[in-house]
Amino acid sequence: MKVGMIGNGHMAEGIARRMMANDINVIAYQNNYEKSCEQYEAGYITGCTTSMPLLVNQVKQKLIYGVKSSETVVSTESGIFMLVVPSFAVEHTLDELLPLLDEGDIIIDYSGNDIISCKELELYCSKLGIAYVFAGVYGANHAITACSKIFQSLSPGNATRV
Repeated sequence: MKVGMIGNGHMAEGIARRMMANDINVIAYQNNYEKSCEQYEAGYITGCTTSMPLLVNQVKQKLIYGVKSSETVVSTESGIFMLVVPSFAVEHTLDELLPLLDEGDIIIDYSGNDIISCKELELYCSKLGIAYVFAGVYGANHAITACSKIFQSLSPGNATRV
């Protein structure tokens, strides 16, 4: 399983390390490419994409391709993308990300967004055929099932520690 993680600060690093310890590949995107390289070298993420101010959509496309492809083929399975960004950045990040996603893809939101905003985002995404899961509280049942390995790897009772 591969997950695209948008945002890779302290909280995201911990999430990525736990997923990696449970055989989930994490491909990270953030503005601080040097930090991503450090995390890659330390083995906390599987890969990362670069950021160039005028080419943000191309960078996001690289993230999406990295999540949805193997060495030889682009998968038809759902792409899973995690937002580990401040709540004020969620809508802007989704504005950039959503046009690049396909029907059936899944977004997991680990922001501090309020439940009313999350319900609105879930409804908006569902109209596009994209599942939106607010990690702590809210989300589409089929998306939660598809992401169960991710949630199990992040659960406090998980025996695998980093």
